Amino acid sequence: MICPCQDKSVANAKLYADCCEPKHKGVTKALSPEELMRSRYSAFSLGLGQYIFDTHHADFRSGTIEDYTASAQSTNWCRLEVLESERLDNKGKVNFKAYFFEKDKLHCLHEISNFVLEVNQWFYTDGDYQPKKVVKISRNDPCPCGSGIKAKKCHLK
Repeated sequence: MICPCQDKSVANAKLYADCCEPKHKGVTKALSPEELMRSRYSAFSLGLGQYIFDTHHADFRSGTIEDYTASAQSTNWCRLEVLESERLDNKGKVNFKAYFFEKDKLHCLHEISNFVLEVNQWFYTDGDYQPKKVVKISRNDPCPCGSGIKAKKCHLK
């Protein structure tokens, strides 16, 4: 399976087993803010609340692991677009757009996320949300995830 954080329309997209899965299983750690953001997006896509909770800095968390899991599992994520990322010593920022479906509408969550490196581990702290955009998707339109399949047979199932 192609990793959820990858662009499905790109020929060299990484497989989940070679991308975010080792981070989710605790085999490796994210080496940059962008890697952590990508692994968190994949965790949201796969409903891995424990990973999302564990990589959210304790000083900025709200809610329980169950809350994080429920939130992740209730959203139909379909695509990630990283616009820009930067790392300065033990801090970083990632500007990204994450797309998800709610009924037949495509929503775009645009955020500039903040990260901090503590004891050789990156953590998400908080983010600045940009205005949300919503677009109605027809069932026969190509799925915005980039799969090349009609939306009705992909993320609108």
